[in-house]
Amino acid sequence: MKLHFTGKTFFSALLLGSLSLIVGCQSLPESTPAQPTPEKPKTVTTPEGVVIRPYEREEIKRQSLQVVVPQQKVQQKLEDGRSLPAFKKLMQQTQTAYKQGQLNQAETAALQAQRLAPQAAETYLYLALIANQKNQPANAEALARRGLTYAQSDAMKRQLWLVIQKAAQKQNNAKSLAQAQQALKNL
Repeated sequence: MKLHFTGKTFFSALLLGSLSLIVGCQSLPESTPAQPTPEKPKTVTTPEGVVIRPYEREEIKRQSLQVVVPQQKVQQKLEDGRSLPAFKKLMQQTQTAYKQGQLNQAETAALQAQRLAPQAAETYLYLALIANQKNQPANAEALARRGLTYAQSDAMKRQLWLVIQKAAQKQNNAKSLAQAQQALKNL
């Protein structure tokens, strides 16, 4: 006898069979043996000659789960790598070279410091200052704006906005100039 199912009827029959199996399994009462008798594992040999020896398992015991919620800090400070000794040394070299007018050395040190701490606003500040000194105001403004995204203090934000203001003046960009002046008033 050959049965013919369409796609919908086969899926319905499969779904109904699965649900009845699940419901049937859930409604079975737990059986508890009167006396626990330890059974020794039975060795089974398959027709291919493979010997299966199950190992003894200990009973799985249920335990209640204890959830520990860590205490959150009220104010989280961005860990941007500024605490690294190598970063501090490179920033010192950047400052010294910048003050002495050695812009290429200052830029090299600032770029190396930026690789160590890519989210440190100080590196962007010095790179923007160097770009302004090298008469690259568009680059200076872009670097300073990037530094603003990482600046955590009002003093740092003020310095970066001053760089943006100076770069906007060099570019004759009235929109950026007005934006910088407004931001400086608000700080």
